[in-house]
Amino acid sequence: MDTLGLLLCVVVTAASVQDRDGAHPLLARLREKFSTIALVWADGGYAGRLLAWARDVLHLTVTIVKRSDDLRGFVVLPRRWVAERTFAWLTRCRRLVRIYERKPEHHEAMIWWATVHQMTRRLTRELAGQPPHGRWSEPPPLPELSSPDRRGKVLELLAAQPWRAWRGAELAAVLGIENVDSFRVQLSQWSHQGYINKIGPALYGPMPTST
Repeated sequence: MDTLGLLLCVVVTAASVQDRDGAHPLLARLREKFSTIALVWADGGYAGRLLAWARDVLHLTVTIVKRSDDLRGFVVLPRRWVAERTFAWLTRCRRLVRIYERKPEHHEAMIWWATVHQMTRRLTRELAGQPPHGRWSEPPPLPELSSPDRRGKVLELLAAQPWRAWRGAELAAVLGIENVDSFRVQLSQWSHQGYINKIGPALYGPMPTST
């Protein structure tokens, strides 16, 4: 990933492959796709002959961010927290919490899929001019719903927060609907009719605007 934590390259290997051995095809793919990158940070598992190979063959400087033996407990290490944050973002995708895939290329595809989902949601928030609220802060206030019918109120909620993936139960709670199962059937019907966008299992958002 880059310094913002956005994914650049992915290589999935068997658990028996050492980190520095698995880094060879990864760095080669990185050099092929991004010719301007000159510096790579890595942890201690990539030390050794990999550094000389990357310098001589790929013209990449691999800098090892080491953890001091004197440190105890959790300590934020320079640059390494960026990678850990990206791993946390990816594992928010339920499919990546465990290794469900049988083939490495399938798992790579799921990682890219989770990354595309994360980046498109971030882009949607930025284009809407409404950045996400802080993780521990209060959520943004909901709009006053003026539509007389249930479908119109749902459309108002989705349009007010286009970056958000709404669950059917959340929409039902806002609208004061007690029969959640029946309401979910309505949401599914509206998505088939093209009123709302089903963006995941029981997750809904506004229909994308045409350009």
